[in-house]
Amino acid sequence: MPHHDLAATDLAGAGHALADTIQVDAAPERQSQLSGFHIPEDYAALMSRTGPGTLAGTLRLLDGSGMEIERPRHPAPHEDALLWGVFGSGETCWWLPIRPDPAEWLVVVAGNGHQQLNLTTSDFLGEWLDGRLDLPVLSLPPVRRERVLTPAGLPVERGALEAEAVRDPLAQLQTIIGPGRPWTYEWEALEHELGVRLPSDYKRLHEAYGPEVVLQGIFVCMPDVIVEDHEAHADLLRDGSAAGDLTRIHPEAGGLLFCGSTEGRHLLCWDTANPDPEKWPIVDIDSGVFHGTLTEFLVAELTGAGLGLIDSSLGDPSTWAWPIWGPRPH
Repeated sequence: MPHHDLAATDLAGAGHALADTIQVDAAPERQSQLSGFHIPEDYAALMSRTGPGTLAGTLRLLDGSGMEIERPRHPAPHEDALLWGVFGSGETCWWLPIRPDPAEWLVVVAGNGHQQLNLTTSDFLGEWLDGRLDLPVLSLPPVRRERVLTPAGLPVERGALEAEAVRDPLAQLQTIIGPGRPWTYEWEALEHELGVRLPSDYKRLHEAYGPEVVLQGIFVCMPDVIVEDHEAHADLLRDGSAAGDLTRIHPEAGGLLFCGSTEGRHLLCWDTANPDPEKWPIVDIDSGVFHGTLTEFLVAELTGAGLGLIDSSLGDPSTWAWPIWGPRPH
């Protein structure tokens, strides 16, 4: 069960508790209009205290009338999704009603792709305000934000432009699949056997999640068998590669090095032509090249912003072969 398994009274209390931490810039011009709307109790409780408005200078929290006005203006990430927030940067916040009880709904953020989170609305807002969610679909960096709400209808003061923040693909992956289990490896011995240095993001990924990284039909090569797995797939890579540089297969200089596969039988490789393994792109010999690290590739595929090798559609994870709920253990 997701993190949403809460009684309505507990959710309402969480919404009131969040409201206690938010300063409202001025008296709301109107009361929240949510009568008759079937929504999570924590959001209803928050709106009853603050009214609709813009939170932290960028996220517009909508009441019922705002939802009806804004809904046709934004592409829905799922046919059943319900809009409740719009960022000034263009991304949107939705609820995905996977079950009848709103306490069990998932929060969905849509922007550069889409992702669903097993967080209550109040937890999501609190962690976003604290800068604890590095969401890959959101262009805004994870920084602590002022808990100030400007009521709807009043001008919003523009804050200073945000400095470019370093985004961490592993932290972003953790917002999609949750925490892992720490592991250690003898990397020097593995690299000596393989004949090349491995990308640091691959090492971080397996040190964070252990040897078996299987995500929605993507199978990342396990470190201890990377040599054997590459040798087992070398002929397939050689037969399937297009003409040109991509016909070179490791241990040929700059050749493709197997790093994973998918349930749909896509073969994933690093293109090792660059002497710096931190700059190796990911190659699928059937679909093209992903110019990023393996962890960035996983994030992109899971949020629908990659090469489209897997099904990244939203829905109830309990019906999936490899369930992905969000950042919370389950």
